[in-house]
Amino acid sequence: YDNPHEALTRIKRHMLTQRAFKEVGIEFNDLYACLVPCYSMEPLEKITDAYLDQYLWYEGEQRHLFPNWVKPADSEPPPLLVYKWCHGVNNLTDIWDTSSGECVVMMESRFEKVHEKIDLTLLSRLLRLIVDHNIAEYMTAKNNVTINYKDMNHVNSYGIIRGLQFASFIFQFYGLVLDLLVL
Repeated sequence: YDNPHEALTRIKRHMLTQRAFKEVGIEFNDLYACLVPCYSMEPLEKITDAYLDQYLWYEGEQRHLFPNWVKPADSEPPPLLVYKWCHGVNNLTDIWDTSSGECVVMMESRFEKVHEKIDLTLLSRLLRLIVDHNIAEYMTAKNNVTINYKDMNHVNSYGIIRGLQFASFIFQFYGLVLDLLVL
């Protein structure tokens, strides 16, 4: 790690060529009310994933991938969001007029355990729409890894692993797709 150029070259090479990954260890922290999974990964793979995460969020911000209605966002706190939403609804002309049979509808949807239900094949196809196909394949292959707990092994073939560095980007993007499908 003394040479940043060499480290960056190694990271790029891993993203372009590596499709078989070392197994991921999992341990559970017992909080008495629930179990929290803690994933342990190879340090070099974690560095590569952290670089990819920073790159994805940077490019997403530069290209305005996530529209301003994807909330909550870092740009405004939730109380300000509620205030702006109420102010926007009340300032619409004839919003409460129901003389012609129209009505105002506010819809709320609840998605539960989305990270466990993401299909990796569909995720790969969706990611190819916004990133290079090599990066999309890397991201889906990284989720299709062997998870090791004590003496048991499991190959993850459905759902994303929340312990990955770029899992937040995948979840935010998949949530955006779900929002657009609900509309």
